[in-house]
Amino acid sequence: KQWYQRRVRGIIDFSERIRQILRIVAAAQKGQTALKELMVWLGGLFSQEAYVTATRQSVAQCKGYSLEELKLQVSVHDAPVELDNNSFGISGLKLMGARHDTGKLKITEDIMSDLPYTRLSWVRQDDVKAIGKKITLPVYLNNMRTILVETLDFATDEEKFYERGVAILCTSLT
Repeated sequence: KQWYQRRVRGIIDFSERIRQILRIVAAAQKGQTALKELMVWLGGLFSQEAYVTATRQSVAQCKGYSLEELKLQVSVHDAPVELDNNSFGISGLKLMGARHDTGKLKITEDIMSDLPYTRLSWVRQDDVKAIGKKITLPVYLNNMRTILVETLDFATDEEKFYERGVAILCTSLT
């Protein structure tokens, strides 16, 4: 029965990836603005690291900054938000061992919680807004935690995130 359930989840995952590719192709045919506004499921891409790098390069080229001048900032929302020229929308991230509540991360007993809409913004280092106490969490491709995609800084008032192994996953499938 577990074998069957894994196969079904794999087929569903594959079909979602194909749907995303079709949305990306349709947006690309409409032009750069449509591509920019597209909410991307990071776990459904073939190369998550390449996507993050491409977003950085896009902002650097658009603004005339060097890549080294840009710092990645993250914000989590319950619904889609408007994206500016520095921002890109991500959906489907999973947070293991913590939850996001009113702009901050909090430790929880739940194994996994959703980060429904995440906005990644590339900001010039001189313009970075201080977020107070923060935690830098790893973003892994899946729960095997063998492929590190990126690290993200989140605001928090709590500690012990590292002791609890809190991390972000692009997909919950292995």
